[in-house]
Amino acid sequence: MPLDRVSSIIVRGALQDVSIAYRNSGYVADEVFPLIDKVGRKVKVAKYQKGAWFRDEAEVRAPGTAARVVDMKVTSQNLDPIAYATATQVTDEEMQESKKPGNLPIQPEIDAQEFMAEKLDLNREIRVANLIMATVWNGVAAGGSDANGAWGHATAASDTFLTDVNDARDKILKSTGVKPNKLFLSWPAWSKLQRAPALLALMNPTELKRESLVTTTALEALIEMKLIIGSAVKNTHAEDVDDDAFNPVWVFGTSGSEDKGIGFVYYAPERPGLKMPSAGYQYRVMQESGSGRLISTWRDDARHANMFDAIEETDIAAVSLDCAYLYKDTAVT
Repeated sequence: MPLDRVSSIIVRGALQDVSIAYRNSGYVADEVFPLIDKVGRKVKVAKYQKGAWFRDEAEVRAPGTAARVVDMKVTSQNLDPIAYATATQVTDEEMQESKKPGNLPIQPEIDAQEFMAEKLDLNREIRVANLIMATVWNGVAAGGSDANGAWGHATAASDTFLTDVNDARDKILKSTGVKPNKLFLSWPAWSKLQRAPALLALMNPTELKRESLVTTTALEALIEMKLIIGSAVKNTHAEDVDDDAFNPVWVFGTSGSEDKGIGFVYYAPERPGLKMPSAGYQYRVMQESGSGRLISTWRDDARHANMFDAIEETDIAAVSLDCAYLYKDTAVT
């Protein structure tokens, strides 16, 4: 029998241990701004006014006299979590076909819940990115100070990365008394810094190889800050008949110029606590299930489908504007 006739009668079975899917390798929203979980729907955070704590008001007290009375003021900032939700369906036909031996190894109900969780995670990543870009940090106009594409410059003497980071550190320290502990880089910014001649020379003073790269560990040690890298992308192509249409854009960065890179120097505690500043916080309401995210399911007989809905109520707020400094156009001017 000729080979072309043999191929026409082969019945292809689906691989049961392999499938293809695309998703972001990770999200960093919770690393950027600490998440305060399971709060009420209407809450506020106390804010001690900064000026009083830095005033030199202790004086010599003469015997038999009263000490000077000084005051501190406390204000508050309202937190207003908003419900973000997404829903999907699993039809009876999908469930039936998924159970037949030899069919594609999909798990419709598990896939549906993972898909919704991905939507909520991506949305929160985008909102953190938008907050960073829209806020006036340390008196600099929203969008940040222009680095003119000089971070990781091909000419070591023209690289301003360390100078800019140090300047931001000093500004934050002087205006808050707190030394910034984190540097966030969008992927384009980090990608260029990995091969920055100025940094490589500092990290490899005796021998520089062609394959040498700046590592996160080495850079953290050099700048004395935790390094966070945002590499998530979003699809700006609207859903239509061709659901595979894909127009990727970096989540973090100046709108329309995401490839130019950003660097965000700031202070945020590893865990939220009393009497400590933070550039930003995330707040999430506790759902009836006791967790921050609620997944509901119900039967829709008219659709012949099981419906799934995922919801979380969150607010992402900039609370200490003087605890951060933003640079734009770090990789390209």
